Amino acid sequence: MVAIKPDIASEMKRAMSAGQFDQAAKIGARILRLHPKRTDIGIMTAVSELQAGSLANAGRRLKRLFHALPLKDRFFAPVAQNFRQYAYQSNDFAALETAIRKRLLGTERGNGMLAYMLADAIFQDELSKSPGVCVAPRLAEAIDALVLIPAQSAQYDDAQILLARIHLHQEQHAQAFGVLEKFVARYPDNLAVQIMLAASYAAANEASKAVSTCLAIISANPFYGAQPYLIISFMRPKSMSDGAVGYLDAMLDKQDLANAERYKAAFARARIEEAKGNMKQAFDFYKLGHAANRAERPFDIALERKELARLGDMAGETPVCEPAGAAEKDGPQPIFVVGMPRSGTTLTERILGAHPDVYAAGEIGDFAKAVIDVVGVGPISEQLARIDRKAAARIRKQYLDALKAYASEKRFVTNKTPANFLRIEMIRRVFPEAPIIHTHRHPLATCLSIYTTPFSVPMRYSDDLGEMADYYRGYVALMKASFEADDRGQMYDLSYEDLVSDPEAVAQDYLAHCGLDWHPGCLEFYRSDKAAATASMIQVRRPINQESVQKWQRFEPFIGPLAALADDAEILQSQATVKSSRRVVAA
Repeated sequence: MVAIKPDIASEMKRAMSAGQFDQAAKIGARILRLHPKRTDIGIMTAVSELQAGSLANAGRRLKRLFHALPLKDRFFAPVAQNFRQYAYQSNDFAALETAIRKRLLGTERGNGMLAYMLADAIFQDELSKSPGVCVAPRLAEAIDALVLIPAQSAQYDDAQILLARIHLHQEQHAQAFGVLEKFVARYPDNLAVQIMLAASYAAANEASKAVSTCLAIISANPFYGAQPYLIISFMRPKSMSDGAVGYLDAMLDKQDLANAERYKAAFARARIEEAKGNMKQAFDFYKLGHAANRAERPFDIALERKELARLGDMAGETPVCEPAGAAEKDGPQPIFVVGMPRSGTTLTERILGAHPDVYAAGEIGDFAKAVIDVVGVGPISEQLARIDRKAAARIRKQYLDALKAYASEKRFVTNKTPANFLRIEMIRRVFPEAPIIHTHRHPLATCLSIYTTPFSVPMRYSDDLGEMADYYRGYVALMKASFEADDRGQMYDLSYEDLVSDPEAVAQDYLAHCGLDWHPGCLEFYRSDKAAATASMIQVRRPINQESVQKWQRFEPFIGPLAALADDAEILQSQATVKSSRRVVAA
């Protein structure tokens, strides 16, 4: 009779099953001291350490296993998978990338799994520094690695999806369409990729293709997801399929519906009701969507207000670099358009971008990325405190080099990232000569537009109406401090209402502030073929109009604590002066 060997990991497995991962990790470490070659124990120990939050220990253990195991070893794939998980949890993609490159230098060059992992590590590292499009030569290396993975490789399909994601991140829509359309042709039943394609069409303002793709998804499986309904409801609500309301309501009735899906389904329902003029029902659905987002992504308004106040205290208190010398004028110079989301930044930039001397780069992340590359991550106030003259010079050079990559032949390249209103003091420290245009609208118009827009990454402060009002007050105080510290006259205060009521006069004025002569074609920006990667991408395809100026009033009876913004003394005082001038304090 053959004796059955005892399972030396039984106690560890019981601890893992009970969710006692810290205990399981200790048991695994003890076993490995006696059985150091048991790779399976090493993997379980690393998994337990990841679950217990012991990331440094897990990283060291997985790195050793990753280097030691042959590619054909049956444990290599789970080691690689958990090493990637470590990188995602710790944001240490550099360690993963270094380990992969070391293996690719040897006989494993050209391996599909390693090539895919390298491209993913590069992409995730870039995303951690800049969630938006940016000049990133390393992404070209990632694309090259993915393109070389042969069709017969087990990683080919995953590589194609990652390739499309990189192209979309860089707003290379045509390339992304080419990859995704071929994928859908090969796998016509893969609805997940069809949704990705539909969202890509929407981002590029290809409304007809986006809507038709969404309708095809709904026809194949009306309960597959809420995204197709969301895209149709905001791009062409009249094209919505029959039964959409019933399907969406059935989704929302599901207790186990994921928060992200509940958010999308609720916003789609809200938009359907809004299109019918049922404003109370629409607002209730918007509230439902925001509640789902808040459940998924907690938010600390006190911490955010503290950061806004700290940035206001820092306005004007530190020295700036000297303005650019002649040597730095070889290439485009920056113009920054900042403001709350939905405040008119897109329209302002598109007018600028129609000028022959200007390239409108959109919501680029290159300035934030340069700051991270030079002074590291952290709250903006902490980053700002670390920018001395030497750091400012390095950030300046990196950003100017990026602008050359966008349009080396232009005089100016614009950056219209709204959140850069938090970085005004950084911008002044690094570019004390750069024009900064601050856009704003009526506070309720801004806040309600944010509240009713399905951003790909929702503004966390907008999930609660009272907290959004508090955040807006903090923003107003920060802008007041920024304008009061603007002793160089860099900032221009631009009212959206002024711009749409007298576009030529106001546009001439802020172009002059940027050092640009008037060009009549600036008001024909909507003729441009370039899509604006923004939540307001549909509007910027149309001539200037005043349709949205009082749009917020439809929801006024339902906005609760947000209504107080219209009577706030600080805001009223800041609105009392003439707008669209660098001589005033912004609202």
